[in-house]
Parts: sequence; structure tokens; C-alpha cells
Amino acid sequence: MKVKQASLSLAVLLAGSVALAACSNSGKSGAETGNSGSKQQVTEITMNTLSYATEFPDENDVILKEFEKRTNTKLKIDWVPVTTSDDKFNVLYASGNLPDLTFVEDLGNQQIRSMIDQGVFWDLTPFIKDYKNLSNPAIQMMWDNSKINGKNYSIPRFYPTHGGGVFPMLRKDWLDKLGLKPPQTMDQFFDVLKAFKDSDADGNGKKDTVPYSSGPASMGFVYGVYNETQGDWKLKDGKLVPVMTEDASRDALLWIKKAYDAGLFPNDFAILKTSQLNDLLLSGKAGGQGFAMNNAITRTIEIRKVDPKADLIPLTSLKTANGAPYTPSTPGFYGHFLIPKKVPEAKVRKLLQFMDYGYSPEGNELANYGIKDVHFKLENGKRVLTDQFKKDKVDIGFQYIFLKLSDEQVLGDPSMADAATYARNQSILDERKKINVPNPAQGLVSDANTKLMPDIKKKVDDMRIKVILGQEKIEAYDDFIKKLKDDPNLQKVTKEMNEVYAQAQKNK
Repeated sequence: MKVKQASLSLAVLLAGSVALAACSNSGKSGAETGNSGSKQQVTEITMNTLSYATEFPDENDVILKEFEKRTNTKLKIDWVPVTTSDDKFNVLYASGNLPDLTFVEDLGNQQIRSMIDQGVFWDLTPFIKDYKNLSNPAIQMMWDNSKINGKNYSIPRFYPTHGGGVFPMLRKDWLDKLGLKPPQTMDQFFDVLKAFKDSDADGNGKKDTVPYSSGPASMGFVYGVYNETQGDWKLKDGKLVPVMTEDASRDALLWIKKAYDAGLFPNDFAILKTSQLNDLLLSGKAGGQGFAMNNAITRTIEIRKVDPKADLIPLTSLKTANGAPYTPSTPGFYGHFLIPKKVPEAKVRKLLQFMDYGYSPEGNELANYGIKDVHFKLENGKRVLTDQFKKDKVDIGFQYIFLKLSDEQVLGDPSMADAATYARNQSILDERKKINVPNPAQGLVSDANTKLMPDIKKKVDDMRIKVILGQEKIEAYDDFIKKLKDDPNLQKVTKEMNEVYAQAQKNK
């Protein structure tokens, strides 16, 4: 699957308007009316979605009610907190009691792939063209990159191509205090974190600073930098090879171990939960953490409650061994909504009408900003949030279903930052858009990879952690990787992935 880098312009993406008048199965958005003009029966929709909020809308939520009104629906939404999402999703999928719109983080999930193969979910490919906003050419990349065997089984949840993904952001106020610039190489990154540790950067007179609040799961970017690729595979001599067995991954592991031994990570590096790592940063004790760019503003605001001078700056990139800049990008989506086959076709079209409205200019505005002249006002062509926006907690709900249709959404709300900081982050995003790091296996799915790779990756992760913590020597890791290269399961996965890759190249 060829990944095309695209920068979406809000003006282009949301051009035009969508009427909310009568619509039929032709795919137009809005409430349906019969030939006589009277409203047809309200469509009840059950759905779930991943949420990063700490509280969730109830059935009386203002935005939920407005969505129901505008789309002639009755919505029953399960907002799944990210802290418990893995367990909750797995239990849901196993139960078979799936909502009309079932959220899935990764279509490569073995359980979901098996259900797709068994025909549990609708193939939506024939329907999409009938919906004006879902079939908008500006978001075509997310449809192309989410296909399985040439078919779309999901409505991808749009996410910007650039600025997302876990990548370091650091306390710029600490950098300025120590006379340091944002690092551009892995060596410089190490030196900056070491300076944070040794210099009492937080100024409390104690050596209790955590230079970088991270666990093993959020250090994936290090393996990406050293391998000069994204994802689990890299291209060598026209063939896909697993990143985990590469010498470059050994170098990445040694960098992480060196940083751990130098005390640059939390003491409980291997076991701290994401929420605990976040707490360290928000307490003002940590010099940085890995996030998508939109966190720069929101996390800074939280840290300023304990340190008014705090300022998080996202790194633009880190150079690879060959001097090329590395920064993560996405395939144009994050997460998916699937429709179970138990849903009748007539209702499938109603569900697609609802989703199409969320991808319209009006629906997307409602999801992210609320109701005009209630939750925001237009001033000089810009949306300015009102106190009612906060009172009605607009930002804890529908943005987790319909994200802002613009790369610039990763910068966060401009009204929450001073103009200079927002402009600085915009310039960082602009530079990131110029960087194209390959992800050669994007969109490729093989049965062996789906079934066998999770267990292989777990064994590799376990060995890496043992090396980092000093429980195993690097020589033991070398022996482990040598045996892994001869493992028949990994060889089977590699063979199948290359067959799928070759076929994808032929289909271009």
C-alpha cells in the first residue's frame, strides 16, 4: 500500500455546505422526511468510542441532544476511557454484543481480523460513494490506507497526517534556563536529558528531577530513528525485513539502556502506567514526555498550575545515522468504526448518514466547537469560545468521534495559547510536513502476521526490558535475536508479508 503524505487544508476539506433537509438512501446527511414532508421514525444508534477525557457526556448532554435533533437519531454512546480501553474492548469483541457503530483501534488486531474474515462486519465499499462528505477527495488517503484486501470494512476516524504520533516534547523553559537548544540528534537528546538531571532544572534545590517521563511503550520512536523507518518493518533490497531483528534496533536498545542507567527515566520505568507518567509531567518534576503535538498547549496549561513559567515545545525531528530527519506521521486516521452484519442494510445507510453529517462542515463544527453564538462566536473570521463552551463541557464529547478535519488540529485550540507560542508550534508543524519517513508495510495485512506477531513481539519486548533493567546482558539479547531469525513462525510471517507487499506493488 503506497502511503501518500498529504496536508489537509481546512478551507478545502470543509468547503461547501450540507443541507439538512429531506434525504433518502442516496446518502445525503440530516434528518429524513417522507414524501409528505413529515418526519420519519427516529433512528436509534448504539455506538462506542475511545475517549481521552476524565468525564463523559450523559444522555442530557447539550451537544448530544443537538446531534440527535439535526440527524433525527437517538444516540446511546459508550465513552471508553483510554485507561481501561484494552480490557474493555477485548471483552466487548468476545461477547459478540456489538453496538451499531463498533470502535476498533487497530484493524490488525487478531480478534478483529478474524471477525472480518468470518463476515461479522459489513463491507462498506459499495456505499461510501453515495455520501458526499465521507467521499470527499480531500480525505481519500484515509480510505486508501485502511483497506483490507482492497475493501473498506470501516469508517476510519480521521486524524491528521502530520503532528500526531508519540514524539518527544521538552520543557523549553528548562532549556532556556540552561542555555540549551532543542536537540536535533539522539546524542544531543541524551545530553539535554542529562543536563536536566544534573542541574536542578526545576529549581527546588533537590536532585529529584525526572528528565523524561516515559515507559518502554512510548520509546518506540527511538527504534524508528535508528532504523530510519516507521512501523515494524523496513525495506532492504526491495524486501520487507522485521525491524526487531535489525542491528539498528540493537543500537536503539543500547541507547535506551544507557539513558536508563544514567537515571534519565523514572525509577519504575518498566511498570509505571500511562496515568502515572502523565502525573509526573503535570507535577512539574519532569523535563518532557512523548505526545502528539496537540498536547503541547494543554499539558503546558496544566503544568503552569504548579510552575507558571512552564512551556512545552515539541521537537521538530531527530536525525538518523545518515543525517536524515525523522518524525512520525500517520496514515490519515486513528481508529475505526465498523458496522456488524446483524444491522440491516436500511439501517446501515442511516448510520452512514449520521457519520456523513459528522464529516460535513456543519457537523464537524458542532462536534468540536458546539453551537454558534452559544458556545462560540465568530470574530474576524475566527471562532472565539464562550464561557458556555466550558460550562457545557463541549470538549469532552464528540471530538472523540469527529476530530477536526485539518492538520492544524494537532496544534490545539489557538485561544488557549499566546500568539507567539501558537505561531512557534505552527512553524514546527510546517517543518514536520516536509519530512517523509517511510512506513513500507502500512496497510498490509497477512494472517500469519496477525496471528503470530503479537506473541513474537511480546517476547522481544520482555527481553528488551530485561536488558534495560540489567537483568540480562546484551550478549543474551544477541543470542535471543540470532535464534529468533531462525524461528519458523517469524519466517512464516516475513514470507507472507513479502507476498502481500509484492501483490500491493503490482496493484499500484
